[in-house]
Amino acid sequence: MASLPIYKRILYSTVFCAYRHPTPRKIECRHPFSFRICDLDLCPIVQEYFANVIFLPEGIFLVIKTPSENKAAGEWKRIPLKITLDNEEEVMSIIEKEAEGISDKNMEVLKERVHRIYERYRFLKEKGKEIPILEEIEEIEEKVGEEEEEEEYWEEEGTEYEEGESS
Repeated sequence: MASLPIYKRILYSTVFCAYRHPTPRKIECRHPFSFRICDLDLCPIVQEYFANVIFLPEGIFLVIKTPSENKAAGEWKRIPLKITLDNEEEVMSIIEKEAEGISDKNMEVLKERVHRIYERYRFLKEKGKEIPILEEIEEIEEKVGEEEEEEEYWEEEGTEYEEGESS
């Protein structure tokens, strides 16, 4: 995808944006899916195709914006990413496959962001620090596994409680 024509750049750079926040050194974008950089080539509002990796309480997600006939702003979809310390190539291939319509600059910044996430996690692991998002995901998986084991136990025992029975 080519960059925006000059007339659109002038229009978008002079129009008021609710997410534009000036700081002493730069202009920051406060859109929840942005890269925190106010750059028209990386703007989730201006670009038809956009992708980023975000952290939510439910986990780490790849968010992708595509054009839509039903919505003027485009359609957003979230793809959960299972990030462990040794699956960087797998996550990169998922990103390349799912976000194939985005601009080259967006893809470059997205890959750099994912690489920095892995570097940060490796550094924390090396220093013996906790990696909160990975720890939470592992705890959730353990709880789900325990619940399944309990259900299997009660199904094997055949001691299901039926209404009307007294103990």
